[in-house]
Amino acid sequence: MVSAHGTQTLHARRVLVMTGARERSRAARLLPGDRPQGVITTGTLQAGLAFHRLKPFRRPVILGTELVSLSALLTCLTHGIRPVAMIETAPAPLARWPLRLFPRLMGVPLLCGVEVSDIQGAPGVESVTISKNGTQRTLPCDGLLLTGRFTPESALCLQSDLGVDTATSGPAIDQYGRTHDPLVFAGGNILRAIETGGWAFREGRAIGAAVADDLRHSPETAPPVPVTFDAPLRLVVPSILRDSPRQQRAFSSFQLRFDRAARGVLRLMLDGEEVWRKRGTWLPERRVLVPLPAGAAQAARVHFHFEEQN
Repeated sequence: MVSAHGTQTLHARRVLVMTGARERSRAARLLPGDRPQGVITTGTLQAGLAFHRLKPFRRPVILGTELVSLSALLTCLTHGIRPVAMIETAPAPLARWPLRLFPRLMGVPLLCGVEVSDIQGAPGVESVTISKNGTQRTLPCDGLLLTGRFTPESALCLQSDLGVDTATSGPAIDQYGRTHDPLVFAGGNILRAIETGGWAFREGRAIGAAVADDLRHSPETAPPVPVTFDAPLRLVVPSILRDSPRQQRAFSSFQLRFDRAARGVLRLMLDGEEVWRKRGTWLPERRVLVPLPAGAAQAARVHFHFEEQN
């Protein structure tokens, strides 16, 4: 580790990684156009206003409609910043009803199903061009506020033997919070982006208790079994299972996310046998909880099957 005291090496019996998540930058979103000043994330906006009293723009376009996007809109309005519009690439707002009404109640136009096709300006943003179904529209503005699209802050895992789960972009963990290295645990929003602070806190406390319990035993050696899933499911946490009945579980349920809106039957299969099912309409960026069966860790194959229906 590096601190004000220089470089130090710490030795521990267990490690718990909880580095959280961050919003995707412009580069990560592959947004085209000029490179002017005024294209920032929610975190940059709120830190600048809170700590430095810096107002980066007065008439921005807000990209995103997640909960954090509404927080960004409220921050703007309470600091004399009047957004030109909120735009969303999905066909509908991602925030739950009735929170999605907030922009329109504040008099801010909400445009869904659009893509940013160009950013113009020098040295600052002068306009943003959006496209929908082949039709383009230019919005005069002085900034572009990038909100949401969180990704786990998993650089430490990428640099180690832990690696990351391609579905979650965070480390794969089992039902105890252990990664592929049984001496390293992970919890909170590094596991998947993104949950509320309260959820991450409770999850971290549960995994902390699992770490304390693990310290009472010899290191785990059981091989992990991967949890697989069908599209349009986007991720499952925990994404591996280990058979360790002596230990206190941190997760009593699987957490699932869908990549898009879908209607159909979701099934949990253990070694090809259905142990849980539910029919419904599933929306993106919604937490779906499926009870983790007691015998799931003994199965050789754990799979979430989805049958889409009209």
